[in-house]
Amino acid sequence: MDGKLLKVNMKKGLLAILLVVVSVGAWAQNEPEWMYKLPKAENYTYEFKKVSGTGYTIGEAKKEAFKQAIGEAGYSITLPVISDNTDITLLPQTYNIPIKIECDYTTMVKKGAEKGKYVVWLLCKVAVRGNINVDWGRKYANCNVTQEFKNGNALLKSMFIPGLGQIGKRHVGEGLLTLAGEVALVGAGAYCYVEAQNKLDVMKSEGVSYADYNDAHTTYNRLRDASYVIWGAAAGLYVFNLFRAYTMQPKYKDGISFKPVILQDEKAKVAPGVAMRVRF
Repeated sequence: MDGKLLKVNMKKGLLAILLVVVSVGAWAQNEPEWMYKLPKAENYTYEFKKVSGTGYTIGEAKKEAFKQAIGEAGYSITLPVISDNTDITLLPQTYNIPIKIECDYTTMVKKGAEKGKYVVWLLCKVAVRGNINVDWGRKYANCNVTQEFKNGNALLKSMFIPGLGQIGKRHVGEGLLTLAGEVALVGAGAYCYVEAQNKLDVMKSEGVSYADYNDAHTTYNRLRDASYVIWGAAAGLYVFNLFRAYTMQPKYKDGISFKPVILQDEKAKVAPGVAMRVRF
């Protein structure tokens, strides 16, 4: 195989992988997981509800969301003005309503008629109607678990680019080392394979001397075997990378996360890229 042709094919393959990862990355969202799937209640005295409210200020959006929560509990009361800094989790106690607000998430409408408005989502524990003595159970601990941390998403990312799933779970060092190791092993294996093919071409060439043939044959065997061993190690690292991406626990608080994106310049030309987000 011609070395130049192999390099061209490797570049095309890498571009295809990056484009696929961009499409996969678009599927993984950063909203809390409870917005997509409600948790299960620990007992029969309450149930989880998800409500939302919109407003031109965060306070207005909180007030509307809390109204929705009150409605889920079967109550109707008049609320005062709620400011942006109001701790909405304390309001149920203030008004003695059988609701326990576990999580909140604030975002902004970016399109449509309500563009620019704030949206506040609440995850609430609401007493099952008729229950007087509610056992609220333990505090819900996964308020900040987002779709980007889901094991399946991390597995898909690392499937197309080794180490990307680990980086998405904010294990940046391990992710970068995995990616560097995989690139190094695949590159070294490819180099040995191409050099082995060059020696094979020498063996097949006309007029080659006996000494040159033997030398090329010995070198060919060594390089071929080395490429197989190196690629075997790359395959082992790849499988281990998938295992780690799926099973490792994410770092929820601080760190760096990466997300595949499509980059576009002033001439509307597009190319795959990676966006970096730092949380401290």
